[in-house]
Amino acid sequence: MPEPTPPAKPRREDFEAPDIVLRVSNRLLWVGEAVYPLHNVVRVQTFVLRPNRKQALLQFAQWMAVLLVVLALASANADSDGDGTGLVVVLVPAVLLVTQLVHRLTRPDLYVMGVETAGAPVAMVTLADRAELRRLVARIVEAIEHPEVEFALYVAQPTVNIEHYVHIGDTANINGSGNIGMVKK
Repeated sequence: MPEPTPPAKPRREDFEAPDIVLRVSNRLLWVGEAVYPLHNVVRVQTFVLRPNRKQALLQFAQWMAVLLVVLALASANADSDGDGTGLVVVLVPAVLLVTQLVHRLTRPDLYVMGVETAGAPVAMVTLADRAELRRLVARIVEAIEHPEVEFALYVAQPTVNIEHYVHIGDTANINGSGNIGMVKK
């Protein structure tokens, strides 16, 4: 079994998880501690995971509107001497909201490789270079086609809240009253 060879370090500064080993050995794909039989892999692809900046702006605007209403109510009920408590109650959350907005708007796009299996599990890993991810996809496909292939390398596993990113892939809802069929992206 060859020793893992570390590629270029990922460019993301805010990975919470350390680098993990992605390894193909004995017809198994290991992503850190997770194991996927290669015969269950139905799709391996690279894509760009982009932060949903529109959603960040919309949520910021909604919360700022709430804070302005609170400020208006507080100032209407304030005594004539006005100790400024209402302003502080609104100013602190406003600063926090602006900080969160800046963080969400400045998050970089992630180059990600997704591995989907015949069941529900999905593994996502990332590297600094998109071309390197594409080579990794080719190596996994080669391992699927040629059972004797084995390799190992270091990758990073993104720790992201998927709700803050733009949805990737196709959307299907064929159940219930909200049936939209298949929407291709």
